[in-house]
Amino acid sequence: MTKLVSIRLDEQTMAEAKRLKINYSEIMRESLKKEIERRNEKDFLESLSKIHRMLKNVDHEQLLSDLRKDRDQRP
Repeated sequence: MTKLVSIRLDEQTMAEAKRLKINYSEIMRESLKKEIERRNEKDFLESLSKIHRMLKNVDHEQLLSDLRKDRDQRP
């Protein structure tokens, strides 16, 4: 399902787009998709950074020990 979205353009921009036969609808769709992708990537990288900061304080030896202990307890 699609939704109708409108934008306002000044007359000069609209005239130039028509003169150059620019499909501004397609450009707007692609531009919005790229911006969504960029922001999702930014959010993902921020999440990774938070995880990295949290894991920085973890005692690696204790973590390995706990993992081995857990693995040894499995049937």
